[in-house]
Amino acid sequence: MHSRTLLARVERAEQLSEAKTKFSADCVCWPENEYPFFGFDIEREIAAQVECPVHGRRGFWRVYHLYIPKWFREKEPERRMRRSPQYQKAWNASFPTGLWPAEEEETANGEIFLRLKDGTRILACGSALRGPSQYGRTSDQTKLAFQKPCAE
Repeated sequence: MHSRTLLARVERAEQLSEAKTKFSADCVCWPENEYPFFGFDIEREIAAQVECPVHGRRGFWRVYHLYIPKWFREKEPERRMRRSPQYQKAWNASFPTGLWPAEEEETANGEIFLRLKDGTRILACGSALRGPSQYGRTSDQTKLAFQKPCAE
């Protein structure tokens, strides 16, 4: 019985050691056991465009986006701080701290824009995003989502 316990402890120590050294200093991939959370589908699209300098294309599960309530999206930055350092590095590679977190702006007709710190507005939720595909955007719809900063 004692040898099985010892063997289990050694295996667990090896797993922890492997988990700590799995990512190189330059890797910006998402950890396999921590799926990224996106409040809006446009955030997933932005993250998918960032490539890891070590591994190339970063992979994460394509989950069909459901509506995430505002109160849940507001709690996400706090939750993100409790995630692993590798998760935070992957997030910051996709969403640089000089531009993010974005401020949500809702228009009278129900569209939601994300205003980045540099003033850029990104259409995150609205009628212009509804197109021929039920599960994704056409390239023209993605281009419509990004707008130049508003003059204020």
